[in-house]
Amino acid sequence: MTDAKTWARTNLSGYIPVTFTPYTESGTIDEAALRRDVDYTLSLPGVGGLYVGSVWAEFWLLTVPERKRLAAIVLDAVAGRVPVAVSATHTAPDDAVDIATHAAESGAGLIMLWPPFFGPRGENGVLAFFDYVLGRVPAPFGIYNTAITEVGYEISLPVIRELAERPQMALLLSGAIRLDVFLETLAAVGKDIMVTSPVEEYFLVARMIYPEVAPDVVMGSSRALFLQTPRQPYLHEFFVAVEKGQWHDAQKRLGWIMQAGEFAHGAALREGKTPLGLIKALRGAYGQSGGTPRVPIPAPGPDEVGQAVSNLRAAGLDPL
Repeated sequence: MTDAKTWARTNLSGYIPVTFTPYTESGTIDEAALRRDVDYTLSLPGVGGLYVGSVWAEFWLLTVPERKRLAAIVLDAVAGRVPVAVSATHTAPDDAVDIATHAAESGAGLIMLWPPFFGPRGENGVLAFFDYVLGRVPAPFGIYNTAITEVGYEISLPVIRELAERPQMALLLSGAIRLDVFLETLAAVGKDIMVTSPVEEYFLVARMIYPEVAPDVVMGSSRALFLQTPRQPYLHEFFVAVEKGQWHDAQKRLGWIMQAGEFAHGAALREGKTPLGLIKALRGAYGQSGGTPRVPIPAPGPDEVGQAVSNLRAAGLDPL
């Protein structure tokens, strides 16, 4: 096993939530709010890392200097307490190399890379894109792959198999909409790279069916930021039940997670959309910065956010 693959299996575990991008009134990155968000997230039991620059961070609406600054602030605030993954996703290969190089030199443990999300693409071109970036940045890498149309390109399993053989490729974050697709991918490449998911339902089934290859990681989670608090760590309790093999308890806790999260994630994800504006604002009731996203991302109205908080309160989660 290569150094990159060994590093990932040794250092990545638990929940690895996403970070969001808070803004000042003038529209710049709110550094103080971001640092508070980092400290709050790391106060949640079971958090084993952070993922910077995902879709939840509005990466495509940030300039390259802003993306570098975002990563630098988080890495400085974390100060080595947990591993940090930073997305270098970009449609321009040289910009992806620039962002990845900066992240690696600033202390990121893992560089996340999506396939190009716009323009004419094919399997050979996507492979060439990944090889172009990997060949210029000597760091562990992870792939993000999903059928959600907002990303624009789903990598086929044969290409994933080929990428999994790359020495630097250590992880696949699968945003598969279908459970059978996720499990097929896990069975196919789980021995070569860590295959993880941002959702608890896939994590539970994977740990039950493929315990020999399913990692103890839930990466890219946004639910971890609004379906629990330090006083009510419901998702951490679910994770512990899974790790102990307490399947009945884990399934019961999963039922609550899915029911409580349905108002935000369910309908939108089934339509191939990401409820970014609502989740970003909702976090404001749970110890985090909240706020609105940059245009053109839809921003929820106060009534929508208030109803979401009321729903969570009714489900047993108290605002902070």
